[in-house]
Amino acid sequence: MDLNIDSLVTVLTVAAGKERGANQKASENQLKQWETVSGYHFLLQSVYLNVEYPLQIRWLAVICLKNGVEKYWRSTRVNAISKEEKFEIKRHFFNLLDESNDQLAIQNAHALARVCRFDFPAEWPTLFEEIAGLLESNSRNIVKLHNLLLMTNQILKTLASIRIGRARAAMQNKVTVVVPHLVQLYKGFFNHWTSDGSFNTAVMEVGYLCLKNLRRAIVDGYEYPHRDAVVVEFFQLSLQHFQKLLLLHESSQLPLLERYLKAYVKLYTNLVNDNVVAFVMMPDSYQIFMTMLSLLESKASEIYNSEENEFWEQLAIKMVSNLKKLTAFGYKKGAVMLKQRNDQSEVRGAAEMVATQFFNLQLVEHLVDLLITWYMKLRASDLESWSIEPEEWVNEQLQVSWEYQIRPCAENYFQDLVSYFKPQLSGFILRKIESVLSDDSADILTKDSVLAVFQLSANAISESCNFDQLFRNFFLPEALKDVPLENKLVKRRICLIASEWIPIQGSKETRLEMYQLIIQFLKESPINDRVVKLTAVQTLQHLIDDWEFRKYQFQPFLTETVAGLLGLLKGLEFTESKIFVLKVLSVLIERTNPLVSEQELLQIMTMIPAMWDESNNANEMIVKNSLMRVLRDLTIALNSNSNKTYPIVLPLIELCCTPGSDLYALLCEDGLELWGAVLKHLPTTVAVPDQIINLFPLTVSALSNWTEILPTVLQLVRSYAMLDFKLYETEKGLEILKILGGYLTSMRDDSIYLTSSLIETLVLQNQDSAQVVENITESGLFAEMVQYLTRESQTPNCEIKMSLPLLRLVHKNPVQFLGLLTRVTDTNLATKLNSLIESLINLLKLVYDSKIRKLFVLALFSFYDPAIFKEYLPKDQNSDLDYQIQNMSPESAVSLVLSTNFSNILFLATHLLEEVNENEQGDCEAYHKPSSYEDDDLTLIEQDQDETNEYALEYKLPPSAEKLRYNELIFKLDPVHRINTKGLIKYKMDSLSGIKGYQGLLASVDGETLEQLQMMINK
Repeated sequence: MDLNIDSLVTVLTVAAGKERGANQKASENQLKQWETVSGYHFLLQSVYLNVEYPLQIRWLAVICLKNGVEKYWRSTRVNAISKEEKFEIKRHFFNLLDESNDQLAIQNAHALARVCRFDFPAEWPTLFEEIAGLLESNSRNIVKLHNLLLMTNQILKTLASIRIGRARAAMQNKVTVVVPHLVQLYKGFFNHWTSDGSFNTAVMEVGYLCLKNLRRAIVDGYEYPHRDAVVVEFFQLSLQHFQKLLLLHESSQLPLLERYLKAYVKLYTNLVNDNVVAFVMMPDSYQIFMTMLSLLESKASEIYNSEENEFWEQLAIKMVSNLKKLTAFGYKKGAVMLKQRNDQSEVRGAAEMVATQFFNLQLVEHLVDLLITWYMKLRASDLESWSIEPEEWVNEQLQVSWEYQIRPCAENYFQDLVSYFKPQLSGFILRKIESVLSDDSADILTKDSVLAVFQLSANAISESCNFDQLFRNFFLPEALKDVPLENKLVKRRICLIASEWIPIQGSKETRLEMYQLIIQFLKESPINDRVVKLTAVQTLQHLIDDWEFRKYQFQPFLTETVAGLLGLLKGLEFTESKIFVLKVLSVLIERTNPLVSEQELLQIMTMIPAMWDESNNANEMIVKNSLMRVLRDLTIALNSNSNKTYPIVLPLIELCCTPGSDLYALLCEDGLELWGAVLKHLPTTVAVPDQIINLFPLTVSALSNWTEILPTVLQLVRSYAMLDFKLYETEKGLEILKILGGYLTSMRDDSIYLTSSLIETLVLQNQDSAQVVENITESGLFAEMVQYLTRESQTPNCEIKMSLPLLRLVHKNPVQFLGLLTRVTDTNLATKLNSLIESLINLLKLVYDSKIRKLFVLALFSFYDPAIFKEYLPKDQNSDLDYQIQNMSPESAVSLVLSTNFSNILFLATHLLEEVNENEQGDCEAYHKPSSYEDDDLTLIEQDQDETNEYALEYKLPPSAEKLRYNELIFKLDPVHRINTKGLIKYKMDSLSGIKGYQGLLASVDGETLEQLQMMINK
């Protein structure tokens, strides 16, 4: 179908029809095809601008235009709109300012804003001048002005959001053209609707749009708004109008009037957040500050007692946020300011003004008193929610952000105040607490508010009071009283106080008493409702996650605590509550490992199947993640008895980690962690179950699909190498090695370490079969490892780590290694060998770990075998080594490379012998110290820990089965612990004495090195 205005209208008519069918689908496809046809978007605009067409057609036309601008306006896009068509579209955007349909006008404004995002300033430099002219020429037409202000607002909003490029800076240069017109219009319309008391909605709406545009223009359009006379005049006017409308609002709560008040507060809030110096330097900033403070005081009772009308509460949150920002600015002396770093004198002046004028001591004390009296108190609605839906109420308290509810907002700001004004407020707060708690007539909500003050003031007043004494003499007796309503509030608050205070000042005895109190709160009782129990769990989480937590101190309370948590879990209804308690249970198992008894761990495990089945509906499916984590920690804690979890965990691992299963996307990551824990703690006393071996093929999909958690997957595949290296002789093993070869150059450091450790494990275990080495080569991994080491060094630590498996291959069979190197090199073997040896020598110079140094020396000396090193060939000083190699036989070229590097290798070997004192078997104390030789998971087990010292054992865990296997592997097969370095060097030197040119080889070595080596060998 040809594109013209008539055909477009016809297609739009069908596409906009209410009944869907084949014709409508065909019309939609036709519109899609026309998107790339020249002139289409201009015709869409023409349809929208023609008011004679039906509303539905015009609506669809403007929507298509807006979407087309997004897709095809940039000149770099395929099928981009031509320059000529763009010009015509921009020329007609303002043609229909008298549009009567607000929704159509808004869509047109969105389309215009998107064009401005792309074209301003380069392709539309006169944009703001055009807007200013239109504002002036249409100032008496309310409809046109309304639509024009809608468009201007969208333009300012869009340009302000741009952070990179010229648009935002250009807007700041041009906005001064528009702002005077906006101010004049705003004043005229405001005076109009306020002077006659008519509350003309149309006039009010246009005035509001002027205010909305000014709010954006002032905050985002000026770098220094306080230096512009027009802005300063408007800012002063805004305060007068704000105060005037506050009085009007007392008698008339019109929604539009409330939108005005919100706009003023939002103006002040945005300016404080974006440019606090500009706000403070405005002439009436102090009056605005005091107006906000006065409102917070005068409306406190209304906000506290009436929750149906959110207007004042939302305004109060904004105003408290402003005070918070100003307080921080004054206290930190402007240090938080970056935007005006070149105007330090102005910043210092503003900070001084805030610190001395805004926040004097009397005002700060009054502000604290206001927060305590009204804004930090629980409301009647809180008690009602507590009673009706206790779990939901606790979840809200745990999850709510302070920016959205007034009580958390007030508590957050209170903490700032007591932190910033600690010397001035500590005495005031202590007196306030003492006066209220000693007043028998004070109601429980007031007491709770004061206890909240004590809770939140921990950092400020901890030096002025003795919490241990207070806990024993006041809080503990209060917690044990049997007064239902009051006791519930007190119990909850004591838990919250303990969370804050004990990590700061609590003694060991206080911690123990609190552990016991938590157990009491978790017991079934009419007073211990779910709010009390869940808050006790919250405190438990804080205490066991604390740096000062000692698991041996907690051991006497473990059994009852676990029982309390399991009992609580059975009665919970909400998903969030279950997840929270399961998380704490998981942390408890982890932090107290290995003190939770096997019986208790198995008791926890028995409740998991039922909870798993209960969480099958979509809303509770996420509980399964928490259950998987509990199973992981259970498996780790059971350690040598972890096989008792297999009936539950092995089917779950298969279910969660099999691609295509219903739970794969949600639970595979947790499944991989659980799988890794099972492998790591698989008892050494039992045979590897077939079910675990049968899971091995799933590691291929895990490596391919879960690269964002690659270290987790690599730990898992390494565990399989530790359990049964022959798995890597199979096709699946080869596939894994191929994937690793493809990833190697882009791996992070932690993944490099794990890959190196995996290949080392395979090489160490593979004493007889050549298939694993063959698979490492065939997969391309060997070639990638060689390439990784011979490239220009980028991350020496990673290259040192990656060199270890290659060094083991060299030491194991240097002849075989040269054969492998021949297969993967696209250059002369000797050239590649020289490049590799030079890289290894350079890396060895950076190694300070004795074990790694020895492995380097053992491997490098392995090349000096008569089967490889046939004769000494000196390097020709007058020609390039590569050139010499090219003109030799392969055997001679290899001998030349080894001859050239012999002196450096012997020199580095002497350094190793200087720093170690090996026994006859080649082992020494230095090789048993934890070091970079092993990663964190496989650190060699130390044998000399003080088993009687409780604190020495505090952070020690029993070795996992994988560590035991690793220890056995290292001490049984690792040449570092089994070959005497002196003896090896002596043997190698004796073996080389029979090669042709031996004396020349010795002559190539520095005499001092030879002398020192001889002395060490004979020592």
